[in-house]
Amino acid sequence: MDVNTYFQKVKDLESEHYKKKEELMKEFVRANDPYKIGDKVTDRVGTILIESKKYDWGFNSYPCAVYFGVELKKDGSPNKKLSKRNVWQSNVL
Repeated sequence: MDVNTYFQKVKDLESEHYKKKEELMKEFVRANDPYKIGDKVTDRVGTILIESKKYDWGFNSYPCAVYFGVELKKDGSPNKKLSKRNVWQSNVL
């Protein structure tokens, strides 16, 4: 085995490990995510209507979902500007 083959095998192993780690993270988030698209979630900034979700490794905590959607006013209707933002599952009140 030469040096290039060695480094290629190491790179392949790291890639395989990362994919497995990412699948484990997604499985964890799916199992612990109580919200679905169309639900409303509130954090310290305000409330959004969930339009889409993605996965994140989390900030100094466990992996979590990241919800994206339009900001809502206090009466539950979309705000005038239809501004959108993210809400991390770890920040949901």
